[in-house]
Amino acid sequence: MAGGLKILIARSEDTPAVPGPFHKKYSGEFAERRFIPHITDYKDGKYVCSHRCLEFRKKYSLDFSSELAGIMEFPAVLPELIDDPEAYIKTELPSHDILVIVGVHPDIFLEILKRAPGAGCRALIAPREDPSWIDNSFLNKIKTVCEQLGLEYAFPRPFCSLSKGRFELINKFIEHFRIGMPEYELILDEQDRVMDVNVIRSSPCGATYFVASGLLGLTKEEIPERANNLWASYPCISSGGMDPELNDLIMHVAGHINFNAARMAVKKWGGTHEC
Repeated sequence: MAGGLKILIARSEDTPAVPGPFHKKYSGEFAERRFIPHITDYKDGKYVCSHRCLEFRKKYSLDFSSELAGIMEFPAVLPELIDDPEAYIKTELPSHDILVIVGVHPDIFLEILKRAPGAGCRALIAPREDPSWIDNSFLNKIKTVCEQLGLEYAFPRPFCSLSKGRFELINKFIEHFRIGMPEYELILDEQDRVMDVNVIRSSPCGATYFVASGLLGLTKEEIPERANNLWASYPCISSGGMDPELNDLIMHVAGHINFNAARMAVKKWGGTHEC
């Protein structure tokens, strides 16, 4: 898309700090160690997937640093209720199209959201990698605010469940950054072994490229188990705590999503041969 899309990321800091009484922790681990390194193509050299994965990624244009309007970082450990959330936002929000909020205290979340349209924002994406980040009551409040402000919105749980829907700009986000529900195609040689993998869309953590780079040379029967093992060794850092609404771990949901991507690629087997 001409001119690209400017995204603003708001996240909590990545810290081992433990909350004290009447305080709560919102982790910045997912944004710091997975999402941001992936969309900047590991240009800072931090949290690199593997040498094999980096080599595989070179055939794609995955450095979106120029479209990153900014990164707002907030304390991870904060009081359960904040009386003055405005005090945590000390500068004007940079101009952006899409706001991505990852694991930020609800009071600060709402303050950022209310200011976002003034910076050109047209859509909110707030992944739920942990059930403690956004409960149902807060989710309904955010949706109401977004509708009042005329913002598109998506709350994927986990982030790799993000799929196209009724919102045009979020659909463009998925296409442009090639992230969301993972999907890839297997390219076969004459012996029906994988000679290449075409990643159509990666999970926002970048795991799909790591998995794809490890499938080369395999046969049809070997794909699902190997893909699952590769995904597990990345590893996923979504919450391992029970989500009461899903009655499952968000990490398990992510595992099913990524395993299904492998199954779908195998299902299409035979239709993508290198001529």
